[in-house]
Amino acid sequence: MVQEATKPAAPPNTVTLTIDDRQVTVPKGTMLVEAAKQAGIDIPVFCYEPRLAPVGACRMCLVEIEKMPGVQAACTSPVADGMIVHTRGDKARSAQRDVLGMLLANHPLDCPVCDKGGECPLQDTTFNYGPGISNFYEPKRTFIKPIPLSPLIALDRERCIMCYRCVRFQREIAQDEALTVIDRGPYSEIAVTSGRTFDSPFSGNTIEICPVGALTSIPFRFRARPWDLTKVPSVCNECSVGCNINIEFRNNEVLRLTARANPAVDEGWLCDHGRFTYDYVNSKERLTQPLVRRNGELQPASWDEALELVANRLGMLARESGGSAVGGVISARATNEELYLFQKLFRGPLGSGNVDHWPRTAPVVGPFGVDALHGSIAALERAGAILLVGLNPIVEQPILDLRLKKAVRQGATLIVVSAEPINLDQFAAHALRVTPAALPALLGAWANLLVTDGLYDAGFVNERTTGLDQLREHLASYTIERATQETGLPAATIAAVGQALVERGPAALLFHRALANTNVLDALVNLGLLTGATKEDGIFGGLVSESNGQGALDLGIVPAGDAWGATRANGARGLYLLGLDPLGKEADALPGGATALDGIEFLVVQDLFLTETARRADVVLPAVSWAEKDGTITNLERRVQRLRPAVHAPGEARPDWRALRDLGRRLAPEGGFAFTSPPAVWQELAAQTPAYAQLTYSTLALGGQQWTLPPVGDGNGGGRFAFRAGNGGNGGER
Repeated sequence: MVQEATKPAAPPNTVTLTIDDRQVTVPKGTMLVEAAKQAGIDIPVFCYEPRLAPVGACRMCLVEIEKMPGVQAACTSPVADGMIVHTRGDKARSAQRDVLGMLLANHPLDCPVCDKGGECPLQDTTFNYGPGISNFYEPKRTFIKPIPLSPLIALDRERCIMCYRCVRFQREIAQDEALTVIDRGPYSEIAVTSGRTFDSPFSGNTIEICPVGALTSIPFRFRARPWDLTKVPSVCNECSVGCNINIEFRNNEVLRLTARANPAVDEGWLCDHGRFTYDYVNSKERLTQPLVRRNGELQPASWDEALELVANRLGMLARESGGSAVGGVISARATNEELYLFQKLFRGPLGSGNVDHWPRTAPVVGPFGVDALHGSIAALERAGAILLVGLNPIVEQPILDLRLKKAVRQGATLIVVSAEPINLDQFAAHALRVTPAALPALLGAWANLLVTDGLYDAGFVNERTTGLDQLREHLASYTIERATQETGLPAATIAAVGQALVERGPAALLFHRALANTNVLDALVNLGLLTGATKEDGIFGGLVSESNGQGALDLGIVPAGDAWGATRANGARGLYLLGLDPLGKEADALPGGATALDGIEFLVVQDLFLTETARRADVVLPAVSWAEKDGTITNLERRVQRLRPAVHAPGEARPDWRALRDLGRRLAPEGGFAFTSPPAVWQELAAQTPAYAQLTYSTLALGGQQWTLPPVGDGNGGGRFAFRAGNGGNGGER
């Protein structure tokens, strides 16, 4: 007799149910609408959004569940073992048609002029599930339209179906009560909360999650139809988070940027700065051809003439006065390929170590021996305790602000240490005002508390670190009393935070790079080792601010000579600036401002516009914007991602990598610059950069890839982390 095979048991903490005769196994607590997705079954929704808490407001997702009366909302019904669900039965279909009929009773039929037309969930759902004919003959309700909620967002009230997605996003994700619902019943409306303005830095997300055309982008309004636009996947270039976007354009003009969800980085959210900052790409003021100075005036020139002049003059200065006579500073928004070619140009044929990127702070070399963040953005959600020192993410890394708020919602203890109040204070368990000068005393007191009371993971510390005994001696004078005296904080607060940093682990310890002088950095490293921030599931490091600041550090775009690095242009006769305007908006790029250029005999500027600095240049080369670039950038968590070109640069502007390559060919005719594309540059770059050795354009795909930190080891600790208790790290010990 043939024995029937026994079906394998479902994994623990899962349930098995049947949806439209399809069996599916999902984790306990999953909502029915998500379980249906896994079975490949579509349940129509409007109010439901997987990143928001379910509310069951629109009733579009009504389904039949056996042994339950009537029909149930799939978005608020958790699955149960053995549940049998029918999404296409007569009851469910009839209920869905009725709901659509009610939603359309007052909804205007203005799809031909609605910006949402062509990508509207209500439009699609009506075609798929709607009744096809209306039972209502009364005139539709109308409003004055539109009303501006802000300079960026317009509201057409008659289109609103009261799904509350916009209000819920502001309340749950941005945690900003800027939007609300006023009035009741059929008179309900979305409005700005009384006494507020809709100035949330994340307001543009409400446009994308609106399932109808009620909320629309004022900059994009009536500019194009969705089917007119071409989408190219790329990465936002406005900060170091590296949010994924789609560049949408028509007739070589960027018309809008939309989110392209990458759960590891942005969860599909964008800040308003990243979403709406693109007009300059389309500007008629862009440089379209090279300029050279003739008879004291900048005049148009060919690329050959301009590059020959640059190669001849920089080469002559280097031969006459040595490589130190020439130098270059490049924007930290440049691609990795451009950064690599820039430094190769100076360190190779020009023989100069005077190459730098801006903005840049002092090196932040943590216990891993590299200047990079340990951990990941996504890991913040799993952190039990998060310590922010000197950071205000909503200013420099806005989407990181949302991730931190999510971590707090999920139970993390947030501790903010900063000199001034910040946005996250209201979500923190402890918000401490501490000046940078007092940080060593406070950080040392916490470390001393953890060591003295044994509030650290002894297994990790004993097996993976060295120098604990020396650290204990070093910390002897870092008492809570001393920290209280130097910071003015209550002793009980200092002690409570020290307890929380360990009891709520694993920890995340993030700090502003400007604080990383020797004393503070050593204290941060010690605290990171004791709190678990440097464990495999922890997060530790100083955050870069510019989109490719990490790439510039990875590729060593820093000066070889400390003197030139400190004063940048001091002593140089020739200077090449790519993407910088030290006489304008980047006034800090060269110490001394305008006077820093006084001694420069030959100045080259490569930029998008004729900036104040470019007006003083001897040669001006037209640059290209991020929307026109092919290449890679590395975000704050070491994730390398692809920039893809969407539109063509205006006039004769060439990609920056090509201009650098062509200049290199003139300076080194014998070879070394025979690159045909950014991928070709990457091959050499990766071969020369151990961190990038295993990465290729194909492995980066659409989500990017983190490069791997090197094996643990301080060179003499036998593969262990070393506590820092030397003279350089005494924090001003008395």
